[in-house]
Parts: sequence; structure tokens; C-alpha cells
Amino acid sequence: MSSVLDMFRTRTKEGELKKSVLKVSDPKKDALTRFKHLRIVLDNYSKLEAKDFFEANYSHIYFIFNDNFSNVEADLKQRANRAHREDLDAILFVFEKILTLLPELIHKRWMFHSIGRILKKLLHPGNGLKIRKDGIRLFLLWYQILNENASEECHEIFLQLVPGLGKGIHQEVLYGKSQSGAESKESCSGIIISGDITPILPGSGEKLPDNITKHYFDALIYYMVSEVIKVEWKNKRMRETCFVFLFDNFKSSYLMWLLPTFDKAGDIYNPRLDLPESRQVSELESHDMPGNVSDCRYSFIKWLAHFVFISKQHDKAIENQVPETVGSEEDITETDQPMAAAAENMPGSNASTLSTGSHHSELDSMTSSLCYEEWVDENDIVRSVLLTSRENINIIHESFRQAFLFSLNQSKSIKTVISVYKDWFQHADQKPIFMQEPSDIGLGHAPDHHSSLSDILEEDSSDESAPQTKDLSKSLPSLDSINNSRIRNASYLGAIGDLADGGRLNDVRAGIQKVLQVFIVNSANVFLLQTDDESAMSEQVDLCKKVINIYRYLVMNINMEQKTWEKMLQVLLCITTGVLGDVPIFNRKPTDLQKRLATPIFQTIIVTWIRANLCVFVSGQLWDQFLGVLSSLSGWPELIRQWANTMDTLTRVLAKQVYGLDLTDLPLQRLTEQKEKRRRGKSQEIPRNKSNDKSFSRSWSKNEPPNDKAFTSNAVPFERGKYKSDGAGGSKSRPDLNKQRSLSGEPSPSHSRQPSNASDSALYIRSNSDGNLADPKDLVERLKGVTSEEMREKHDSTVIPACTVSISSTSENIDSPAPEDLEVAKLSMRDLQSDPDVDSISFEHSEQDTSYRCTDSRSPSPTSIHSRSPSPISELTVHPQQKDCPTPDRDSLHIEMAATTTDGGIETKECINDMRSVLAGGSVQGWLPDNAVVLWKRMLGILGDVNQIMDPENHVMVYEELSKILDTLHKIRNNLGVTEDNTFSPPPPDFIPPTTIFTPWEFECLSLPDDYKRGKLLAYQLLCQTVVKRHDVPLSTELLSQFYMCLHTGIGTRDQEIINVLVKHCGPRFFSTPLQSSTLLLKNFIQAVEIVLSSSDLRQTPRSEALSLIGSLMCFPNHYQDLQVLNVGELSVESLSSNTLKECIISQLLNSAKKESAETARCIALSSIGVYLYEELCHQTLHSKLHEAVIVLLGNLRCKHKVAAKTATAILSMLCDHTDQLLNYHAALPKHIIEVVTATVSVLIPLTGIEVSQEERKLIVAMLFCVVEWCMKMPISLLLETTDTDRSCVFKVFQVLDVAVKGHSTESLSQARQLLAGMIQDSDFAHLRELHSPVGDYKSDRKSGESDSIQCAAKLLINHMVNHMCHFPMGSGASRLSSSIQEHHDMEELEVNDLKQEIFYSSNIQFFVQNKRTLVSFIELPALVDLPGGGVTAGLTTARTVCRVLLRDLTGKYAWESSMLYAPPWCQEGSSVKNAKALLDLSSGSELEPLLSHDEHDAPLTDTERPSSMMPLYNLSLPHQDNLNDMLRYIGHTSPECHLIPGEPLNLEAGTPEGFSTESEEAIKGMVIHQKVNELQYYSKHKMDQGSLGFQKMLAKPQVPCEGEETTPPFQMCRMMLDQLGLLAWEQRCHFDLLRKSDKLLRELKNLDNQKCRETHKIAVIYVAEGQEDKNSILSNCGASKAFEDFVAGLGWEVDLETHQGFLGGLQQNRTTGNTAPYYATSLTECIFHVSTRMPSGTDDAMHIKMRHLGNDEIHIIWSEHTRDYRRGIIPTEFGDVLIIIYPLPSGLYRIEINKKAEVPYFGPLFDGAILDRKVLPGLVRATAINASRVKRSLLPFYHSFYEERAKNFETVIQQHVDFTMFEDFAANVFAPVLPQNATIMDQSQDLSFTASMTSVDQSQSSAVDQVSPAMPRQSRGRKAQSALWHKGKENLVFY
Repeated sequence: MSSVLDMFRTRTKEGELKKSVLKVSDPKKDALTRFKHLRIVLDNYSKLEAKDFFEANYSHIYFIFNDNFSNVEADLKQRANRAHREDLDAILFVFEKILTLLPELIHKRWMFHSIGRILKKLLHPGNGLKIRKDGIRLFLLWYQILNENASEECHEIFLQLVPGLGKGIHQEVLYGKSQSGAESKESCSGIIISGDITPILPGSGEKLPDNITKHYFDALIYYMVSEVIKVEWKNKRMRETCFVFLFDNFKSSYLMWLLPTFDKAGDIYNPRLDLPESRQVSELESHDMPGNVSDCRYSFIKWLAHFVFISKQHDKAIENQVPETVGSEEDITETDQPMAAAAENMPGSNASTLSTGSHHSELDSMTSSLCYEEWVDENDIVRSVLLTSRENINIIHESFRQAFLFSLNQSKSIKTVISVYKDWFQHADQKPIFMQEPSDIGLGHAPDHHSSLSDILEEDSSDESAPQTKDLSKSLPSLDSINNSRIRNASYLGAIGDLADGGRLNDVRAGIQKVLQVFIVNSANVFLLQTDDESAMSEQVDLCKKVINIYRYLVMNINMEQKTWEKMLQVLLCITTGVLGDVPIFNRKPTDLQKRLATPIFQTIIVTWIRANLCVFVSGQLWDQFLGVLSSLSGWPELIRQWANTMDTLTRVLAKQVYGLDLTDLPLQRLTEQKEKRRRGKSQEIPRNKSNDKSFSRSWSKNEPPNDKAFTSNAVPFERGKYKSDGAGGSKSRPDLNKQRSLSGEPSPSHSRQPSNASDSALYIRSNSDGNLADPKDLVERLKGVTSEEMREKHDSTVIPACTVSISSTSENIDSPAPEDLEVAKLSMRDLQSDPDVDSISFEHSEQDTSYRCTDSRSPSPTSIHSRSPSPISELTVHPQQKDCPTPDRDSLHIEMAATTTDGGIETKECINDMRSVLAGGSVQGWLPDNAVVLWKRMLGILGDVNQIMDPENHVMVYEELSKILDTLHKIRNNLGVTEDNTFSPPPPDFIPPTTIFTPWEFECLSLPDDYKRGKLLAYQLLCQTVVKRHDVPLSTELLSQFYMCLHTGIGTRDQEIINVLVKHCGPRFFSTPLQSSTLLLKNFIQAVEIVLSSSDLRQTPRSEALSLIGSLMCFPNHYQDLQVLNVGELSVESLSSNTLKECIISQLLNSAKKESAETARCIALSSIGVYLYEELCHQTLHSKLHEAVIVLLGNLRCKHKVAAKTATAILSMLCDHTDQLLNYHAALPKHIIEVVTATVSVLIPLTGIEVSQEERKLIVAMLFCVVEWCMKMPISLLLETTDTDRSCVFKVFQVLDVAVKGHSTESLSQARQLLAGMIQDSDFAHLRELHSPVGDYKSDRKSGESDSIQCAAKLLINHMVNHMCHFPMGSGASRLSSSIQEHHDMEELEVNDLKQEIFYSSNIQFFVQNKRTLVSFIELPALVDLPGGGVTAGLTTARTVCRVLLRDLTGKYAWESSMLYAPPWCQEGSSVKNAKALLDLSSGSELEPLLSHDEHDAPLTDTERPSSMMPLYNLSLPHQDNLNDMLRYIGHTSPECHLIPGEPLNLEAGTPEGFSTESEEAIKGMVIHQKVNELQYYSKHKMDQGSLGFQKMLAKPQVPCEGEETTPPFQMCRMMLDQLGLLAWEQRCHFDLLRKSDKLLRELKNLDNQKCRETHKIAVIYVAEGQEDKNSILSNCGASKAFEDFVAGLGWEVDLETHQGFLGGLQQNRTTGNTAPYYATSLTECIFHVSTRMPSGTDDAMHIKMRHLGNDEIHIIWSEHTRDYRRGIIPTEFGDVLIIIYPLPSGLYRIEINKKAEVPYFGPLFDGAILDRKVLPGLVRATAINASRVKRSLLPFYHSFYEERAKNFETVIQQHVDFTMFEDFAANVFAPVLPQNATIMDQSQDLSFTASMTSVDQSQSSAVDQVSPAMPRQSRGRKAQSALWHKGKENLVFY
């Protein structure tokens, strides 16, 4: 550096420089002149040149210096001005050059006394601060040069350099600012202040620092380093010798003064590791006195720490620069690396301050503390001295130990030491030599982890007092270079002191483990210092957190030996007990230290304990201590929270390691994500929740060993990726593992004190042989899956370490196939039993299963974890620690399990045996299934008996965590055996979670006092959640007995909260779950339901669950006979009859249906009543409360809750299928149902012009459909039955429908309300709509332009009843409701198979619209006389054409045919004359028919009257019988719709015409009678006159028609029909119009014909056999069980798809979707069932078709015979909004599960948890599925019902296709829809003759064809048309 500076130095000319050299040595020159030339020489010479010059002229130079020094001294004493001060600086500069350039001479004590005297003057206390510090600096230069030649006086001066420090007799003078220089001078005497020694430059008036001792001490320790490099020795190694000399003197004196308790026996190589004890602050007060010395300790610690820091440094040298400004010292703001101080400059000095070179050095202008800048050589020297001697290394560590013992007033020193240790541990690649292992040679091992220790979480990041992180200086050379290049050999070390070590490099290498142990023990002192001062306590908290952060870093990143781990655990136990030993109870509050440290300490000790068990073997004694400490501190809520977080994480690890499941990426979640991805139509994968957990609380759960190759060298290799767990979706199957199941049920969970795996994870091992215990050796071999020879061969080829860590700089985890866990196989039972520290294993046979139970004979655990499964071991990615993270005592302990890719290892026999964790006596570190199970269970019981926790709040927190754990275990079980691809059903899992492990705690908790009420409630909840579910292994009888006893006792207490919990979490599943003897508690639960429903608290009570529970019992009375049940409140059994049980159930349901205010609960009550009614009607038991149940349903139609009203409506609609049974039970009940529903809906219909909400409209429409459904099922006689005071039901129904179309008037609405008020007693019900206030919901949400659904539905139902009442079903079956005939059918001349434009050219078709509501098509067709049976005319002699009428309206399409009847069948063909003669029997010569009948006395008379059902035939008629009267009676009986007045027969005598008096009537009667008498007399008189002429007068003459020729115009019969129907009448003109023929009209007609005229539903029915849990196996079922087939048969009737004419629901008639399907229909509803077993599945196409049909259905009925519950997603579909799942129960009943999406509202009649018997199952499931389909469709946006869509299309036709014509055009189109091709139309003017008209017709024949158009057939007709001419053939006939 000096040579480089010489290049830029301004040089004097060479000649002048030589002159100056000569003048310097010229004694003739005066001293001042020679001094000036000496400065010129120094300014122009380099260091080497200057040294040579000084050595050649040292006498002259010293003379010049001494002479000038005397002059300046004298001048300063006279007057100290600026010029004199500058002269003094120049003189001292030369003095420094003399000392640094002539060390060899000075070392030999040259000018010893003179130099000493000058230095004494400079060191005089009377001098100013600057002069004294210059004196210290120059003295240290001189002192180190003298070295061993220094006199005793020099040593004494060295000891007195720092005033106030040491034992010098003159130290008191310079201590304090109150003494002035003059006073000091007078009172001072001794070595420095002798009589003739006076101050050179007194500092009178100068501001002194607050602590002058620290000020000079800082200068001392700084100049000890900075001045070493300045001395120009010929032998450069003398510099190090000089520093050794200075440091030896320093540590022998100053060090002891600074640290009075310094332990010289402290040895890092053989440390004493006694646990620290608690200390009081009062005990340390003496150590802080005097205060000036206490401050110096910090300076020394900081100075020492500077040289052992190993962070990156700058490349600049370090020089000191004494501060120019003198002021009060202030504390430097500390950081995690507190090596920054203020830099201050002094003019005229070439020294600079020593600094770490931090990028963020903080300046303090008022301090005299020295800052360190960057030097290279002197730091090298100091580090070499400090780190190459055991003594000095021990001094470093002992000094740091002393710092940990400082009081909190010295917190800066403690922070500095903490930062040093932190720096050492985080830079393991540059660790100091003493941290290297004795066996290491050369460089230390570079670790795999480079995360900064400063990145460890800090709490209270917002705390202003918390230090901020700064970067260290980059100039200091790394200790790595010192470790290798600065280690001196024995001769050199011997030369500088008694430090020789025999040349062994390992002497100073203590190893990192010993350093760790020393730090762990020493740093614990920070925690054990007790103080009451708030500010000191805050500082202590900060220090403690820094130490905790280092502990955490060590735990997670540093490999520690077992002794180190044990020491860490012991220290943490000591800290935990010392800090948190006083549990906060009652009124005693924790201190601030406890509050702020509780969470970090508990978190650290728990995580450290887990980590230690993953790395080394932890003795049972330590586990006992751990248990004792934590169980005694269970009063801390922070402990409970950290325990809860730990258990959450351990449960995740357990799921990953044992069951192969990642709880953040479960198979069921992946299936849901895939479904979501398909729904969104995205090709990219949905990002999963991958978090980069870097916190201490999360990273411990990851499966990596600590980062040190020394530890990974012992890792056992094993093969990875061979198998995958069933839960992970692997494609490879497991090896032949024995089935293993879990049972549990021994005393309370606690940790196991032994390091055994099997002790805490007892397995159930089932051998291949029946009932024989499997040999552990065979088990191991089977679990291996490969032979020993094969593994040896593999091992010879490759060995891969088991535990590796990959470095990831990104936040994404690396996913790879996780390998199969073979760790369970590695746990040899023989090895475990042979180990004295391992718990013994005993096998017990389980009566419930053919498995064997392995129990722990020593552990106090209540139960063992019996469910461990081979699963993948994840190698987790290590992420860098996140910077600036929040507090370390955060509560979160969640983990993210991510597997890294690793090459498959090779297994050997030895490694298989060693594939056990260290916790189980193996050598594998990290997570394995065995230690995951053991640690999970031990940490579960680490709090001891949780029921002994005194604080109720903490007790609740424990049970809340147990509830979370249980939920997680259930989630694990649900995800076991689930594959991702959903293509095969895996076998049952070998291991299942131990869900019953908590039951002993829970049973014990129930006996606690009421102070623990919340915990007891959670215990009840956990017991219910544990027991009331499906179990893979049946529960033990003992467990069930205790559980039943708890339920019996809990309900018997009548405690509302307990009963709420029991009812809520048992619910209906209690009786549907196959639990032994569950019916014992029937009366208990009935009472519990009664208590719940009688409570006034609607929010807290589980009302829905209560009603579901009691509703699920509805089928029990008819299924069971007498039941044995427990008496409520006592332990005795009684017999409960079915009638009593039914009465209890239905009474409660009826009461709830009337009064319940909760909407869902009321709906469930109504649904249960519906099940009750259906059950009674199907079983024909007809209970006495059946009528009341119907009344309750009717009353709920007016419920305020619309969902309840809809439910009641749906149930009433369902009951109409059993009208016959109801009529037999109560003849008036069906009619009453119709009347009440009609009255209710009449009240709900709004006033005319008033709009109602959408939900209100849906309710009204549902009620209207319900009424019509009942009318269609009722006998017509009952519907038409009237009384003197009441009209018929049909009239009322039509009246309501008419009101629905037109709207209410105020008067009619009032009448409807009065009518309804007399039917239902409002006092019996609660929450009904008020009749006297607006009943409907008048908040309209109907969009503009949208048709009114109520009006449209009413129109539909009116037409439906008119067309189909008493006619449904017709002969073709219920599948046919509308005609399939179209206009082109039976028209041979039209070669079309669909409605096409050609039909417009046909002259026998015309389209009309009537009343703008009905489309009418008239078609004239040839009569089908040649067909067998004669067609519609049935062989009668008819006209040659038939009139066919097609009607299209809202209800569908209907076809009618009419024909003209001419003669009976026996008439001959030919002329009408012959037929008439044959009719009159003239050809046979028979007698003529007499005009009068024979005398009535000639025939016997009888009073026999024909029954009304007999048709009156002529050949069977008696003379006295009135055939016309009987025919009218017959018509009225067979076709009641023909009654002119409903209910009145047709054969009644007509009433007297209006205006016709009684007298007139009597007169006419008399005239008729008189005429009859006269005729009879005449007949009697002449009847015997056969031969006379009078007899001829007695006979009637036959009337024979005249002969004529029949003509057949193309539309004649249709015109006649139109005329006969009155449609051509003038009053019908405005109601009957033509349709404009166009292509659009045809499209509209096709659309109408394709629309369904009934509500249609398609429902999937899927059969799930035992063991089927995937799509392929379920859809492959071609057959099913008999119970399933019986169920399907009850859903509907089987129809042949090929010939089925009803709704197909997408099924094809070409047999690709099966041959048959169940079909159900009413007059208003059609439902087809897509049964999975009916569809073919032999090919991929068939499977695809089946999946398409089933998957597109919105409602799925699942029949599951599988042991596990069916889950949504097995059949992947976007639909399937509602799943109705049926589970057959062993009792012969069936459990119903309703699984619906969240947006689907409630529907009935079945509810979730209902239990049904075989007889009612099909009908109720069908009704529920149809209701679910209706509810789901109503949620679809823009959904319109079938009648709304049809009405909309009708409106389109009416608006766009009606042809409004004049009467002339209308008549012309009726006369001839299309004119023949040879006809023309013309106008005949009045002035033209007939001949002229004919001529014009003849002239226009050639162009007649071109003038006729089908679309515009009457274009030439206008208003002036007078007549129409039809020209036919050559005969030129014209018809007017």
C-alpha cells in the first residue's frame, strides 16, 4: 500500500532532497532547520528508504527531535496557540517515526530514559484527552518494541494507562470529571507524575467523556491492535511477538480487573457442563460496581468478538482514529451483529478507527467509543494469536461465559456474545479452528444448508427496542484462512511463549459438539436471572428470544451428538422449570417475562424433543422428566396451545408416514379438483396449496436429517419407489401383507417411557392361516417383498443413502412418487424383545376378529396405536429461512409435506434389519412410520392425565384439540383405499386410524364436577363421534356398554346442554348404525327429543337432529314387535309394545308439525308424518291418528315457511296413489283433502292485477297440481256428489282454477277466507298465515314480458281435467297421453314422412285456430272400408270419406274422426232403393208394418227395469220399456261428462218452458190423452177387418228414397263437420280463424309435437356391490341382489324400450341402452329410471354410453351394499346434484342418506337419516327423487316448466301465423282449402251475361295452374266478388 501511495506523493526534486538529507545530518544547522528538512525527507522517502535513512542517522534524528520537542514544550507552557499545537503534532509525528523505524535499536533500550521521560510527559493526567491518547498510543509502540527488555517501571506504566481501572496508587486522581488538571498536578506523584514531570498541553476547560475510564480503555485495546502493524521490523514475525507480549500482559492484569470471577480453570476441551441455577439481580449488583469498569467490560467483549467473527468482510485494513470531539458517551444501538460504532476523525493524525465495515454503521457524535474499520494484517495477527493457543481459546470462551453471567445492565455484552455464537453456527463452512473436529484435516466440511441464523423468527418485530439486523463488515479475513495457514508449528509457538503443543494440529481443535454444549449451558443463565424491574425484564425477554432463536437453529440445522442433544434437552427442561415453574392460577398473574416467553419456550422444548428423538436415542429417564415438567405446567394456556399445534402437525406426519396420505393433498380433494378442472374446461392443472413453510414451528416436521455429512454417512440405504400406498393412488399393488386392524380400549393416553416402537404402536397381525399367530420372521420377509440373496446382489451394485437433503431456492415443493414404507418390517419383534430398554410385547387374541393384538406391558398408555400402515417416507426439500418473519412464538405448527425425487436405493439384509429409526434402536434418522407412531402417542400423553388439569379453560382447550385430532383421523380413514384414477377398487386398508384411543379420557371426564362442564360436553361429543359411525372392526362389548351407560345417564340428568350434545351428535344414525342392542335406548332418546323440542331456545337446541332421530323410528313399530328397552332414569329393562312406541312417536311428530317454529325442523316433522301415513296405508294398519295426521298436513299448507308448505303439498300429492285405501279407511277424507287444498290455494291466489313473488307462485302452482292429481284419482261419483247446501268438488276445483286464471276480486277473496276459516282450526297450529291480513307474498320478482305461471298452470289444468278426467289411462296405457297422428298420415298421395310444405298443396287439409288457444287441423281422408274390422266405422255403411280433426292445446294433441253413417251392416251395397227395400223387408213379401202397435194386453207386462249400466237394445226391449229414457240413463252413467248439468241425469223430465202456464200444460195433456183413446178405439174396432179396405188403412206405406248419384268433393265432410259444430256461425267468426301457411308454421307445429305434455323426470339408479368403490366396477355390474331387483320393481313398471311410446329420458329404442327400463307415470308426470344394471357394459362404447346417461342425471338413487359409505365423486359428473343413498341394514331395514349440494333446498318426503322397511321403500324413494328433481330444476336460471314453454310456443303461433281475413276469403278457404289444378276463379260483373262468363272461363283454362298458389290461394278474391265458379271436367258444370 505504501508503494502505491508513493506514486501519488509530490516529490521534491532529487537535488533538493539530497540537500535536505545533508542538512539533516549537518550539526551546524539549527535544530528547527534540520527538523524541517527531516520532514521533507520523510515526506519523500518510502518506508524502506526512511528506515535505512533513520538507521544511518539515528543520532542526528533523535537530537533534532529532542531539541525541537523541548522548544515546543517551552512554547506551549508560555502560550498554547494553534501554531504551537501544530508544531507539537509535527514533533510527535517524528517521534512516532523514530519508534516505528528503529525498533531494533529501541528494543535494545536505546534512548530508554529519554523516550520514557517524554512518554511520561505525554501520559501526564494534566494533559488534554488527545495528548494523553497520543501518549498511550506511542507508549504501546515503545512498550511492545521493548518486549522482554521493558523495565518494571514500564510494566507499571502499562498497568496505569487506564484511569480508574486496576490497582495503581494514582488511578483515583484521574477518575471523574470534577477534578481539574491543576488539582491533579498538585496532588499527583509517582511513576508518571513525578516532581519534574509536567503536562505538555493541559486540557483546561475541555469537556470530558461521561466515563473517562471506558474512553481510555477503548483507546488501549484499540492501539494494542492498530500499532502492531506500524512497527517496521526486519523480521516481520516480530509483530506477532509484540502482540503476544501486549496480550499476555493485558490478560494477566486488565482481564482479571474486568472479569473478577474469571475462571482460569475453564477448559473448552474438557468443559464443565453443570446446569445453571437461578440468580437474583440483587446478587449481581456488586459485579456492576464500579460503573466505569462495568462499561469497560462491554468494550472488551466487543473487541474480543470482533476478532472471532467469521462473516464476510471488506478488503480494507483496520486503523484507529481517536475521536476529536469529546462528549458524553451514549449507547450504541445494538444489532444482531453488534460490531458497529461511531467513526470520528482527528486532524493531523493518520490513524483511523477500527470498524467491522458494516454497511449500516451507526454514528454517535457524543461518544468516545472506538469504532473499528477494516485492516488486514493486524487482524490476521490478532486472530493468529487468539486462535492458535488453547489458553487463548479458553480465554475467549470463558470471557463469553462471564458475559452470560453479567447482569441485565450489561445486556449489550450479552447480545454481542449471542451474536458471535450465532455467527459461528450459521457459517459452518467457515467455522473457527477450535470448532473443527479433532479428526478433521484441512478445511472443514461445507454444509448443505446456508440459511442465515439472522433469518430465525423474532418476536415483536414492531418493537422499537428490538435490534435491527445489520450486515457485518466484509473486510475481515475469514477464519478459514487462519485455520489452515496461521497454525504455527511448535518451534514458533515456543518462541513466543509457553504455547508449544508438540506440533499436533489437533490440540486446538475441540470440535463443534463441545462448543455447542458450552453455549447451550452458558446461555441458559440468561433465562434464570430473576428481576422485578420492568425495563430490565423487557431487555431480558429480548435476550432470551435471541438465545431461543439460536437453539432453534441448532435443532433444525446442526447435527448434534447424543450428549449434546441430552444437554440441550436438560437445559430446556431447566429453563422451562426456572422461567415458567410458577403456574398462573387464581389471582396470581404471570410476569411479563413469563407471558412473553411462555409460547417460545414451550414451542422450542416440544419441537426440540421431537427433533431429538428423530436424530438420537433419548433415554426413558429424560422422557420421565419431560412428562413431569410439562404435566406440572399444564396450567399454562400457552402450553396447551403449543401442544395442540404439535399434535396437529404430528397427526399430519402420522398420516404421511403411516397411511401414505398428505392431509393438504388428499385423494378425495384431488378428485374434487379434477372435477372442478373439468367443469371449468381448463387444461392446466389446478394449483394446489403448496406453502413454503420456513418457520421453526413448521420445519421440524419435515423429513430431513441435520446438515452434516458425518451424520449421513451412517444412514441406512433402502429401496425407494418400489411400492405406493393405497392411499397415495399408486398403481403397483402392495406385497402380500397380512390384514391388520385396530382395536383400542385400555386406560388413559400417556407417553411411553421406553424408546420402543412396538410399545407405542401395537399391531394387529393376521396370519395367512386361520387363527394362527404369524411368525415375525415370516412377516418381515413378506414385508420385504424380496429375498436376501436378491438384496445382497442389489447392495453390491449400488448403495444410496436413505436420508438426503436437497437444496431448493424456490418456494415450490418438489413432488415425486413417494416410496413404499417398509419400516414396519424392519422392526424385528425379536430384536425389540431382546433389547432391555424396549418394552416387552405380548400378543392377545381378539374375539371380535381373527387378528392378534400386540399390547404394551409397561406403558401407562390407555391404549396403543394399533394402526400403522407401510407408507412412503418423504424426503423433504429444505428451504432457506424466511427473513423478517414474525414472532417465533407464533401459534401455527402446520406443515407442508413435500416429497423430493430420489434414486431408488438398494436393500440388503443388513439394511433391512437396520431400517428402524433411532428411537426404536435402529440407525435411520428422520421420520419413519415407527417413530411417527411412537412420537404421536407420546406427545399425546405428554400432558399427563388431562382430566387432572386444574384450569377449566385449559381443560376445554385440550378436548377441543382432541376433537380436531379425531376429525383428522376420520378424514384419514375416509381417504384410505381411494385411488386417483377411479378405475379400480383397492382392497381394504391394512391399517386404520385409532379413533377409539381417547375414549378412556372421555369416560373419565364425564365424572368431573360441573366446573368442567364445557369439557364434559366435548367428551360427550367425542364419544358420540367415535362410536356412532361405521367401524371396520366391531367395537368391543365393554366399550359399547360404557357408551350406552353414558347415554343413559346423560339423558337421565335432564340437563339441557348434555342432551343437546347427545341428540345432535347421535342423531338418526344411532339407530341406523349397526350397533349391538341400540334399541335399548329407545325410550331414552324419545325423552331426549321431547326435552329438546320443549326448549324455548331455538338456536342452541338441535331441533332438526331431534326430529330426524324420532322420525327415523317411524318404521320400527311395524317392523319390530315388542322391544326390550331401558327405563328412563333407572337401570331396569321393560318391554315396549309396538303400539305404544308408535303412539309416542306420532304424538311427538304431530305436535312438532303444528307448533315447531324452526323451518327445517318443521319440514322434517312433516316428512316424518308423510312416512307414517305411507307406512300405514301400505301395511293396511290404519292407525287411529291417521286422520289427524292428514289434517296436520292440510293445516301446514298455510304455514309461514314456504318450504314447509311445499313439503306438505308434496306429501299430499304422494298420498293420492293410495286413494282407495283412504276411501276404505275414511270415505270422506279424500274429498275433504281436495276441498281444503282448494280452499287454501284460493286464499293464496292474489287479487287481480297484484303480483306475487316467485316462491309464492311456485307454492300456488304446486297446490293446483296437487288438487288435480287428487281429482284424477278420485271416483267421478264422489267428485260430482252434491248436497243441498254444498256444490260438488269438481265445481269447486274448476271455480278455483278459473279464479287462478282471472284473479280474485275483493269479494271473492273474502269469501275464500271465510270458507277456509271453517275448515282448519288456527288455534291448533302455530306460525300460520293470518287470514284477515294479506296472505300472499306480494313482493313480485317476475320479469317484464314473462308469462304468469299461475295463470298458465290453471289453464293447463282446466284443459287437462276436461280431456282426461275418467279417461286416464286409456287403452294404450299411461305412457300415451297425446296423439301421435300428424296431418300427413294416411295420405297416400303425399309421399312425405314428416310435416313438409307439400301438405299445403293438398286440397283436403285446412288449419284453424279457435279462441286463440287451440290449433285445429281438418283433414278429409278416404274411409278405410277395406281394413279388417272396418276401421273407425266398424263395418257400417258410411260415406266414402272421413273427417279427421287434430287439436293442439296446452295439454297435448288429440285426434278425432267422424263419418256419415248411411245404413246398418246388413244393408247391401248398391242403390239406396235396394237398401231401403231390404230394410223394410219388402222383397220377402212380408206384411207391412202397422201404424200402431199391437194391443199391450197381447204381451205380458213386467215391472223389470233395466239397470243404468245396460245398453237398451231393440231386440231385447219389452213393449212397455222406454228405450229413449233408458239410453239417456246409460249415456249419463257411462259418460258422466255428457251431463248437461253435473250430477243431474239426462233422463229427467224437462222443465216447463218459460211462459208456459200449468193450465196450458194440462189442456195439452188432455188433448194427447183424448187422441190416444180415439186411436185405440178405432184400432179395436177395425183390427179384425183384415180383408176389408179399412184394414189397408191400418197399415203404413213404405217410403223409398229416390235414386241419386253421390258426389265426393275433397273437403265436403270437413265442411259439414264445421257447420255441425257451429264453427261457421256468425257469432263464432271472431273466435275462429285461419292459420297462414308457411314454413315457419310447420316448424312451430313440429316443435309443439315434440314438446312433452307432462312433467318429465329421468333418474339414475346405481347398484353398488360389496367392495366396489370405483367407477369401472360399479358400472360393470350387469346383475344385482334380489333386494335391489325388488326395489327397482317397486319404482315403476318395466317397459320395453323398443315399443315404449312415453318419455324415454334419452334412452334409445335400438337396444344400445338396454332392453327395458322402469317407468312410472301419472296424468301429469312421467318418470323414467336409468338403472345401471339394465344397460349393457361389455365394451368401451357401451360403458361410455352408460356413463353418459347416468352422469347426466341430476338425481341419483344409489343402492350401496358396500361396507363403506358411498361418497360423491365415485361417479364423476357435473350433475348428480342430489344423491339418495340406500344402505341395507342387517335388521332388514334400510337407512336413507340424502346427499345434496349446498344450493339445493329442503325437499321431502324422505330426510337424511330416515329408516324404512322394504314395503314402503320404493314408493317413498320415488316420490323423494321426483320432488328433488323439481326442486333442482327450479333453481336453474331461466327455467320454465313444460306448460310455460308450450304456452310460449302457442303465443308465438298466435302472434305470427294467424290469418285475419274477411268473411268472403274465410268462406272460400273453408269451401276449398286449395282449388284443383283445372279450376279458376273469376269475378262476375252485373252487366255480363252468363255466356260471357263461361267464355272467360274457357279462355283462362290454359293459365289456371299458374294462378293458383298454396301460400296465397285466394289472391284474386276481393270484396266485390259476387260468386265463385267451379269448373270441373269437360261437362262444364258450374256450381253457385
